[in-house]
Amino acid sequence: MTDTLAIASDRGPVTLSGAGPRLRMERRPGSVTALLDTAARGIPRRTLWVAPSDAESERDGLDAADHARLTRHLGYDYTPAPVSERHYREYYDDVGVRMLWLALHGLWPDIADTGAPPPDPTAFTRSYQQVNRTVAESIVRQTGPGTPVLVQDYQLATAPWFIRVLRPRQPIGLFLHTPFSTPEELGKLHPSVTGAFLDGILAADLVGFQSPRWAANFLDCCESWGHRVDRGTPGSHPIGVVESTCPARPTGSARTTRTTTVSCHPVPADSALLTANAQRPGVAAWERELAPDPALQHIVKVDRIDPSKNVLRGLEAYGIVLERSPALRGRVTMTACLTPSRERIPEYRAHAERIRHLAARLNQRFPGCLDIRLGHDVSRCLAVLKSYDVLLVNPVRDGMNLVSQEGPLLNTRHGALVLSRGAGSSDLLGAHAESLHDPRDVEATARALHNALTLPFAERERRASRLRAAVAGGDPVHWLAGQLQELEGLL
Repeated sequence: MTDTLAIASDRGPVTLSGAGPRLRMERRPGSVTALLDTAARGIPRRTLWVAPSDAESERDGLDAADHARLTRHLGYDYTPAPVSERHYREYYDDVGVRMLWLALHGLWPDIADTGAPPPDPTAFTRSYQQVNRTVAESIVRQTGPGTPVLVQDYQLATAPWFIRVLRPRQPIGLFLHTPFSTPEELGKLHPSVTGAFLDGILAADLVGFQSPRWAANFLDCCESWGHRVDRGTPGSHPIGVVESTCPARPTGSARTTRTTTVSCHPVPADSALLTANAQRPGVAAWERELAPDPALQHIVKVDRIDPSKNVLRGLEAYGIVLERSPALRGRVTMTACLTPSRERIPEYRAHAERIRHLAARLNQRFPGCLDIRLGHDVSRCLAVLKSYDVLLVNPVRDGMNLVSQEGPLLNTRHGALVLSRGAGSSDLLGAHAESLHDPRDVEATARALHNALTLPFAERERRASRLRAAVAGGDPVHWLAGQLQELEGLL
């Protein structure tokens, strides 16, 4: 065991501009980044965080004085790993989103009719692997052989392979914040991409998932790709073990195979940070502006504009509720706080356009029924989560979904939760929510919304209390420390 820890993720904790006395540091938004920042500051070790960056100011590197200032500001070491703009765009957009994200979330049916040409599979080797290699090399340069490395998420899924090639005995954990594909879904990728993606993951000693369901899908994929899989009993920890071929063999060693432990470490909502942020003046200002008429019931949806978040079907279901329940018209309103996302990507632009058209049709058919708020405004999102009567969380598939945890923690109206089984959080919260078995079923979503709107108050109060108890006390430091402890226990 060492007193140092290395973390790698797609995005660093801050964006940098300028240099010297003019060096400016701006915190990045995003749930994963905020989670890791809290954990990195709380872990009682010297922590190094590495992330790829195509920003010109970060590609040029930081001098010693700038790096010292940055470390004092953050409470840990952060090192941007410079990559070219082209490599980063292909790594993130063409491979990360248009190949891996769509596969992992099972979104092939949802983007089939967008008309976008498929991405070039050679971008995987040319750019995705290049960025992963750059991050791996940066970690190896800055750590010793015994330093545990915790790689975060699918964008850096092959970084363990490149670390293992350079340093065969480095302790490596990989946590996937996303769900995982079925073998059929993963099989729609080019075989060279699928094979290298799985090999990269299996170079880690420990692979963590949000839900046992996503871990089971991963084991199924490994088995279908010819790896030997040993599954634990239902409910056991770890979930299973996979045997694979070593990426690199130390000189003189006859060992050609290795084992990867597959485990589950669900991400919690950061209760302390969430509570503190909800008390900020900006939240109170939005509460005053968005305050619903107390005579109305308030449905809320807070999401990125992403096919996985299933905004379109949620709006369609809301329209069905109003169409079929005339008594609810004028008594129900919906606020959707939607963050534009990945607008360079054609599938996302087509999805956003469909949402805009449907929202306009709903407000034309039922004037004033829907308030769409676009843009990334954390205070606004926190304000609407405090005021909902029904929170709609209906992703096609989601690794965890923190909104479904944050809502019950913040809500002041004993609000009900409509929750897709496709969210990893349904493992924790599904028993106390209106559950959607198939989030693509618009009729079922409409029924769930109607049921939530017509719940007797005593039942709403009982469910809200249990939802709040289920998510209270979440601590990112404990979450990351659990992965670290399990990884070091394997050595």
